[in-house]
Amino acid sequence: MLLAVGLLFSLVAKAEPQDVLLAQVSSNTKPLQSVYDFDIRHWTSNDGLSSNSVRSVAQDDMGYLWLGTLYGLNRFDGLQFEHFTTDNTRHLASNSITRLLRDNNGYIWVGTKAGLSGFNPATLKFERYPIVSEVTAIIAVAENEVWVAADNLFRIRAGKISRIEAVRSQVNQLERAGEGIWVSTAEHIVLLNADGSQQLQMYPLPLELAQTPVYDLTVTEAGLHLASESGFYHLTADSEIKKCDLPDGEHSPVYKLFKDSQQGSWISTYRKLFYRQHQQHWQKVTSAELGSTPWFSDIFEDAQHNIWLASYSDGIYRATAGHIRRIVNGLADPVVRSVGVSPDNELVIAGQSALQILNSDGEFTTLLDADILGNQTINDLFWPEPHVLWFGVDSGLLQYNRQSRELSVPFPSLQGNAIKVVQPAVDGGVWLGGVRGLYYAASNQLTFSPLNEHFESRNITVLQQTPEQLFIGTTRGLYQHDQNKLQRLGVGSPLYNSFILALLHLPDGSLLVSTIDDGIFIRRHDNKWLQLHSANGMPHGPAVGFSYDDEQQLVWVSSHKGIFRLLLANLPQDSTQPFVIDEVLTPFDRQLGSGPNRCCNGAGHAKIVRWQDEYWFPTLNGLIAVQADLKRLTAQVLKPQIKQVNTTQLYQVVPGQQRLVLEMNERNVTLLYSALEFIKPDALQFRYRLEGFDSHWHDVGERREAVYTNLPPGNYIFQLQVSQSGHGWRSADLTELTLVVPERFDETLLYRTLWLLLLLCCLYGVLWLLRRNTLHKQLELERLVKQRTQELENSNVRLNELNDQLSQLTHKDNLTGLRNRRFMFEQLPKDIEHFQRNRESMQAQGKCIALLHVDLDNFKQVNDQYGNSAGDSLIQQVSGLLIRETRGSDYVVRFSGAAFVLVLRDIQTDLVRQFSYRLNEQIGKAAFTLPDGQVVRLTCSIGYARYPLPLLGGQLINWEVSLQLAELALYHVKHHGKNAVATLAFDSQLDAFEFEDSAHIEAQIEKLLAEGLVWFEQGDSQAL
Repeated sequence: MLLAVGLLFSLVAKAEPQDVLLAQVSSNTKPLQSVYDFDIRHWTSNDGLSSNSVRSVAQDDMGYLWLGTLYGLNRFDGLQFEHFTTDNTRHLASNSITRLLRDNNGYIWVGTKAGLSGFNPATLKFERYPIVSEVTAIIAVAENEVWVAADNLFRIRAGKISRIEAVRSQVNQLERAGEGIWVSTAEHIVLLNADGSQQLQMYPLPLELAQTPVYDLTVTEAGLHLASESGFYHLTADSEIKKCDLPDGEHSPVYKLFKDSQQGSWISTYRKLFYRQHQQHWQKVTSAELGSTPWFSDIFEDAQHNIWLASYSDGIYRATAGHIRRIVNGLADPVVRSVGVSPDNELVIAGQSALQILNSDGEFTTLLDADILGNQTINDLFWPEPHVLWFGVDSGLLQYNRQSRELSVPFPSLQGNAIKVVQPAVDGGVWLGGVRGLYYAASNQLTFSPLNEHFESRNITVLQQTPEQLFIGTTRGLYQHDQNKLQRLGVGSPLYNSFILALLHLPDGSLLVSTIDDGIFIRRHDNKWLQLHSANGMPHGPAVGFSYDDEQQLVWVSSHKGIFRLLLANLPQDSTQPFVIDEVLTPFDRQLGSGPNRCCNGAGHAKIVRWQDEYWFPTLNGLIAVQADLKRLTAQVLKPQIKQVNTTQLYQVVPGQQRLVLEMNERNVTLLYSALEFIKPDALQFRYRLEGFDSHWHDVGERREAVYTNLPPGNYIFQLQVSQSGHGWRSADLTELTLVVPERFDETLLYRTLWLLLLLCCLYGVLWLLRRNTLHKQLELERLVKQRTQELENSNVRLNELNDQLSQLTHKDNLTGLRNRRFMFEQLPKDIEHFQRNRESMQAQGKCIALLHVDLDNFKQVNDQYGNSAGDSLIQQVSGLLIRETRGSDYVVRFSGAAFVLVLRDIQTDLVRQFSYRLNEQIGKAAFTLPDGQVVRLTCSIGYARYPLPLLGGQLINWEVSLQLAELALYHVKHHGKNAVATLAFDSQLDAFEFEDSAHIEAQIEKLLAEGLVWFEQGDSQAL
């Protein structure tokens, strides 16, 4: 309820609620700009709430939120709802909750349609009180005293209930006013003194008000206000109860009047919610902004200053004063692609179909509208002169002159070339980057950069130049140019071939690079690379923009799903350690009037800009502005709480409890725990361990229970930690509970000793019986030996037959002992699946799977000249050589007569070629001895291919294509001189879609060979 500050009746009959609901509050509180900047979260029965009709809200001393609904009481920790109903709570008067109140002692009173109950939130022990009619209001009037409105007015003092005789009728609402208590009955408003013994004042209700329910009473410095089914009323200085207009001039039922601690006034009416910050205009929230119909029975502010809106029909809403400001009004197009700052310190806004300027007074000026600009995406902005703006679009480079208001094309040769980069050069020129390469413009002259010859891809995405260095990002890697030398960065790492989205060079020499698939790479000033990805703390999606805050020594990072900040002082020593991320905007956040995932657009330049001490971001629904000096959002320390321990019975863990002794036979234990977080409950992650039983921590993510079975007797310490997702455990708070599992008699040393003696006696008896039967069995065995011998001979014959059949199904080649084709076709898919599961790690290490197709040259002539037995001997000797040359993790397959396939698992990509040539050399140098002593020499042809194929999207092509390509390379060697090694090389523009039809791979390769997109690389051992 609102804080009463006196009884002032200075209102006229038609006073506005904005005049009667504002009380004096601390003047140093920063006013909130708009109700639409509130971050909201919505929970319904689909999320576990027992009923969508929530009537009252309260918060206990531990921080849990209690929600009274039409079907029971709910305890809420931000994620999970615990239900308390008449089925599981004995002393709950009814499931239909009407009022909740936490008194000064932390005790929670529960008013229902069938009477009054109460409970201690720490122990969850409920009590029933002898009030059996519907409770409509509860207030605390003293340290140990509450008043209850029902069919009469009741006082509960020190647990004793009495009736207040000054009011002898049904009571609707109660409200404290200074030293008195306002009481609303069916026909009057009565002011009682503090002990309820005397009526100080009585006012009759207007006829239309007396016939409808009064939902709320509120006292401010302006007087008494009434919320009722027939509208909003005020007690005037003339002692009359007069009806007031709502802020929109209409009259409708009013359910709740509320003033929060930040000077915000709230009015809940039918289908509308009104809000006004101190000395600002009223704002109206309807279903268009909320997403559902506003119809709130209660408004409550918790200890963290979250506003909770309890809906009659749509669950519970949490509204939090947001740190994000969203600007839509004034924009010609809500879809904003790029932002910048003009030389006149104005914000430049590039929409999907308009170019605008926003000045410091909040005024918008449209420079180009949709009729002139068309539907072109502006990728980057640059001011070569104070009144001239260059911007890159999909059709080329455009120039706008603010003085003449003319739009022109400075370089017609760039038409049709999508320009994504327009960045200044240190010598006064301008760098232009597009899908066709890098250009340099100076003195109205355009030059095609000679650096293009060295780029694997000429599709330029980002660029930044310092006095010493030039950094260029492309769709195939990042380049650094200094001292007339071009260097490709990230050799041996995923950065080498990555699609570069954004880059930022910092004053200390550090470099941040964002990629589309592999996260963020950070080159520190000591030239050591770090990689931030989803496994070590990157919160959501690839980063699309960077901005450096020199004052706070941190980097602002935007993505398509949110905004976060990276504190440079907290960078880990290596990428295996978690990064400390400060999330500013997450995919779960939502503001009034907008859905989740409202940030951010584009990639590269002009995607973050600092202006007017705020950071501005383009989105699909306007602009987002964040205060540059925003305090860290993750500074609050989360406190994990152990709620209860379940065995065959339930143990409620009270706050501060350090030890719990279980019953004698309780060995299966379930511990329920939680952590109070109402802003980002989905981002919590837990870990626990049972010291004395567990050897390590269990990282369980969002799970909120720990289960242990068959615990041995002893003393254990259950340890629990919680942290925000993406943060380490170093600063996480620790909660402990000692669990004592008592020892049963059957677990004592005496019990075990008795069992040991009994076992020895039984063992002696068994040995005596065995000795007695030994002689008898010996005779019987001699008779059976002869019979079994004959049966064994018969079985051996059958077994030999089965072995012959089994040998045909084995995975080994009978002649060489190598793996056969069947083994390869069964094992290779498993190897590919293993590689795909660890693809990021394998590619980060530069590893692949290599397939080598080896065929001995002119082997048929050897068979014809020396005979088949000599040929078999040579095959065996070659097999031995292949086994010696491969690793233990590889396997050699005899593919056909004189053909072999080598599967090299997890091999460094750059070693495949070297290995193939060396193997060709080893076979050519080897001397092979025939059975008759003659020495012959052999040569071989080798074709090889890798998985995944070294082209864009290569991991999408199956391994059979790689095997076919190795075979095609082998055939190429066979037809071009033999005794060589060959593989297929691919043009950088080629992607995986060229190999979708694997059934006609040979025809496809022939086509690509003819087009020059694929070629054979062939050589012998001399090529090394």
